[in-house]
Amino acid sequence: MVALTLVSAATLCAAVIPISHLDPATSKAFDDYVTAYEKGDYTNFQASGKLWVDRQCCNCCGKPAAFDENKPVTEARQNKDVANGSIHHFSGSIRVNGATIEMVRKVMQDYPNYLKYFKGDLGSAKGERQPNSTPEDEHFLTNLFLVQTTLWISVTYDSHYDVHYRRLDKNRWVVKSASTSFREQRDPKNAAAGLFPEGEDHGFLWKSNTYWLIRERDGGLDMQVDSMSLSRQSPTGFGWWGTKRTKDAVDKMLRDTKAAIESVK
Repeated sequence: MVALTLVSAATLCAAVIPISHLDPATSKAFDDYVTAYEKGDYTNFQASGKLWVDRQCCNCCGKPAAFDENKPVTEARQNKDVANGSIHHFSGSIRVNGATIEMVRKVMQDYPNYLKYFKGDLGSAKGERQPNSTPEDEHFLTNLFLVQTTLWISVTYDSHYDVHYRRLDKNRWVVKSASTSFREQRDPKNAAAGLFPEGEDHGFLWKSNTYWLIRERDGGLDMQVDSMSLSRQSPTGFGWWGTKRTKDAVDKMLRDTKAAIESVK
């Protein structure tokens, strides 16, 4: 999948932010949150084919209308501190007219072209199909070199994911991308400086899971992405920034994926 995850916002210069330690309790809090999500939306889609945007009643905030116009719509699901960390989760949906599941599958598994599809987010991208893959459950291990630049800081990560592309039926497809390793580069401008030990870095991003729920309907694709990440707690007064960056990243992910699909039609 587009295992493009959301790099939690860096709010201050890295040089003045102390190194942070990922505690087992913090990691467990994220894992528990992911488990609850998988038992909810992820499982519900497999049973009913319903997306988050379907539940927006009475055209609330214009979201269904924007979705029907092929524009991305997003909503915060969770942005709060937990056990010496912070979880950010946004849902986003977009419709792509004239697209098929096979088109989005081609894009998401085309790792050599990720740098073209997702400009500015990556330094490199690799994906390897695993021997246990089947047509119904395509299994990949991927390696993405994530690049995050804000007004205050640049952060880069060597990230690894376990990715499953599952075909539920002829009209529905799901993707689960779970991070297995995140290591921050010590100097984003000098790869030779090496990487911090995992879980012993500035704590901008420790874990990330991304899920795509996709259905083919009425001559197009309805796509939902859920992206959830674990970071250190935001400094007092800066929590809004992590939330904004997460929302902006989901929005960009949807727009970039739509544009990539349209480029391969």
